[in-house]
Parts: sequence; structure tokens; C-alpha cells
Amino acid sequence: MENVTVARNLICPLLDQLICELEADGCATQKAYFSRVRSYLSDAADDLELTESIRELTSCTAIGFQLSGTADVLLNRILQKVSALIDDLEGVTPNIH
Repeated sequence: MENVTVARNLICPLLDQLICELEADGCATQKAYFSRVRSYLSDAADDLELTESIRELTSCTAIGFQLSGTADVLLNRILQKVSALIDDLEGVTPNIH
């Protein structure tokens, strides 16, 4: 449950901002996609359920959404946080330059 809480604390605020930005941009399909991911993350009770949210977030780039500048920056920040979270969950030590 600790991993789920950490993931929520890292990702949910950025997802909320992204969803608001997508709504302002009139991007209903993208908003629905990320709202569903947000719901998965909110409802996750364990690491297995957390992986569904992570899988959805990491596969969003393959879908090919066209996002505005602000939304794109938010999405890239979310993906950076997800990548760091995955590394942490897998026990990978980050490279510090």
C-alpha cells in the first residue's frame, strides 16, 4: 500500500492539472483517457492494481495524442515521475550526474 500512496502523491496532482488543461483545450478524448487513468490510480489498493495505472500512462505515447504545449509539458513531467517510480519499485539505483 505504501507504493500506491507514493504513486498517488507523485502523479495525481500532475494528472489533475493535465486533465484541467485538456478540458480547457477542448480535447475530450484525451481528457477521458487520462481521467480513466486517474480513476485507476485513485482506486488502486495494492501494487498489482497500481501497475494498471502505470501501464496506461506509459502506453499513452504509443497512442499518439496531439497535445498543446502546456499539456505536453505536463505529460512529459508525469512520464518522468512514472519512470522514476518504476525504477524505485524495481530497485534500480538512479544515475546522478
